[in-house]
Amino acid sequence: MTISSAELQAIAELACLDSDYEDSLSLVLEVNGIIDFVAELRQLDTRQVAPLFHPYELHQRLRDDEMTESNCVEELEQLAPLFEEGFYLVPKVIDSGK
Repeated sequence: MTISSAELQAIAELACLDSDYEDSLSLVLEVNGIIDFVAELRQLDTRQVAPLFHPYELHQRLRDDEMTESNCVEELEQLAPLFEEGFYLVPKVIDSGK
């Protein structure tokens, strides 16, 4: 499986990323290298390998849960530039493209 420059450009547009032609050519090679590497990994026989949730199988000592009452909305409201009716208002960051 490989990805074309046009497919990569479409993905970049969906992700709202800027890219130019020179960047896309090197990125296509890099992405295709990653895809090839993943294909190699998929061919490995891992039936004898135990599942691992984290590379370091350490047990973390946790404190007991304690229920506390914390209502810091008023404090956070003071920090927010725009806060209205319990909601934080933020500028629009995604263009619908229409």
